[in-house]
Amino acid sequence: MEKEQNRVVIMLPNGCKLVAEQNADPQYSQEMFIGIEDAAGAWLQDLAIVRSSYRYDGDKVVWNDEQFDVMVFGEEDEEDFTEEFNIQLRHESN
Repeated sequence: MEKEQNRVVIMLPNGCKLVAEQNADPQYSQEMFIGIEDAAGAWLQDLAIVRSSYRYDGDKVVWNDEQFDVMVFGEEDEEDFTEEFNIQLRHESN
């Protein structure tokens, strides 16, 4: 597994890479794109977007760190996500 700043890369046996990369836009820094790259580093396919939930207050993004959104790209030819899940943060009880 290779770690770069704001990026995790896992080499796959077929020569491709599984990549999780933080959104480069500072306003959306709590968002990760997960996908597949080819051996040369070209993005081939989106798999998912994982982020803290958010809403807009005017032009400002307000993050909700108690809930996460997971958008899954379930069809290889579809450019938009096909499934969306909202997941509440589970707090471990002591």
